[in-house]
Amino acid sequence: MMIIEVDGYFKQAILHTKENYSLEEIEQIYLDLKTKVELIDEIPKLLCKDYNMIEIDKNIVNKVDIVIDTDTDRTYKPYY
Repeated sequence: MMIIEVDGYFKQAILHTKENYSLEEIEQIYLDLKTKVELIDEIPKLLCKDYNMIEIDKNIVNKVDIVIDTDTDRTYKPYY
């Protein structure tokens, strides 16, 4: 189980998945999905649809496992 934050200028989303993806797997998934969308804002919706992730309320999450920054195309693990 992990929490993924999709952070962009226009759209921020917190997603929950039962899978334990590696940083490299998430990075590859993001890059693949990026080629399939017209607007980068569609990434969270596609992650939910194609990878069975669930968008959750960001107010109930205090730590995320991986961040996908759609503005810089960086995928990273945050330090707490």
